[in-house]
Amino acid sequence: MNARITTSATPHPRLLLVLGLLSALTPFAIDMYLPSIPSIARDLDADIALAQLSVTVYLGVFAAAQLLLGPLSDVFGRRRIIAAGLMLFAGAAIGCAFAPNMPSLLVARVLQAIGGAAVAVSIPALVRDLFERNDYARVMGLVMLVMAVAPLLAPSLGGLIILYLSWRWVFAALLAITLLAALAFFHVVPETLPSERRHRLEPLAILSNYGLLLRHWPALGYLLTGMASFGGIMIFVVTSPYVYIELLGVPEVWFGPLFGVNILAVMLVSFLNSRLVPRYGAERLLRIGLSAQCAFALWLLVLAWLPQPSLLAIVFAVCAYFGMAGLVLGNALAGFMAYFSHMAGTASAFSGAARFGFGALAGSAVSLLHNDSALPLLLGIACCGLLAVTCYVLLACTTEAASTSKLAVTKPLDGRSVPER
Repeated sequence: MNARITTSATPHPRLLLVLGLLSALTPFAIDMYLPSIPSIARDLDADIALAQLSVTVYLGVFAAAQLLLGPLSDVFGRRRIIAAGLMLFAGAAIGCAFAPNMPSLLVARVLQAIGGAAVAVSIPALVRDLFERNDYARVMGLVMLVMAVAPLLAPSLGGLIILYLSWRWVFAALLAITLLAALAFFHVVPETLPSERRHRLEPLAILSNYGLLLRHWPALGYLLTGMASFGGIMIFVVTSPYVYIELLGVPEVWFGPLFGVNILAVMLVSFLNSRLVPRYGAERLLRIGLSAQCAFALWLLVLAWLPQPSLLAIVFAVCAYFGMAGLVLGNALAGFMAYFSHMAGTASAFSGAARFGFGALAGSAVSLLHNDSALPLLLGIACCGLLAVTCYVLLACTTEAASTSKLAVTKPLDGRSVPER
């Protein structure tokens, strides 16, 4: 372990900044692109639904690719997988910028999603290499806090770019951000998985480990909780450009600030979470976040049945839901990862694939329910919030999940059974 970047419980600020910037690449790739969706549809002579599909295609491929890339990070180490992902991500940004039609743009987005997945899936595993559960929850919360700068700035940056330039310059800006992240990564982040802890490349063993994850019900409870909560966020990401810009008449340049209010809420609550975890523990804070998010989901459900909810009411309700994600997502992930320290890459892959896969499915489903109103957005987010608390109560909130003294057994890729706390 490199003493320059971390101690047993305290990461160096440089490490947090770089990991946050790496984690921010996919939010930049999605959120900076959102204000330009109507412009892309017009410029490439495509339907608005097809332009929205370019978001869900990215999310779907991003989710599926993690299932392969996560175990590979357990085999080859975190640094090699991240480096390969950065190169592919940068190359695909160039492809998006020069895409002559929508099919070409979709292909470039697929490649970009694979590169983004290689980076994103390695970050939780890298942090798990260094920290145990409560410290992991605190550090991941700080990484998410840094990462949240991306969706805070990205829509406004994208709106400014298309105000003065073409939407193609959005991807040129994304390329510049990627190159900056790559430079910082190679300078600051060492390999955190030593060779003696790496696994052999055995496809059957990888599938066996995914089977173990699927049979671990308490861990799955935490995973499904975070997955459902995150689905509400992805529904907003996919549908908000139409609801805000087209339906409610918000100027494109103002979409970014309205989107950014939600990210400010996440940043504030994530910061509070990082300060409160050492005192109250990840489990208690997760329950508080879920309770509040459930209440706001019920409020969204009320708004969904109003004839014409106001912009202010929608912004407030969505912002409150987003804010509680600062308590739910990191602590739910910590609960899941706590069971699988000896196959952190595989567990991280499974978690990321489930979270973004569900987000892609939820976003696609809501897009198909498009009915020239805000109903799909409001109803979709509300259902996700209620599903999250249901998964926690029925699966994660058990004696085994709540007890820190009970052992879980995992089977790493080399075939050894390893008890862990």
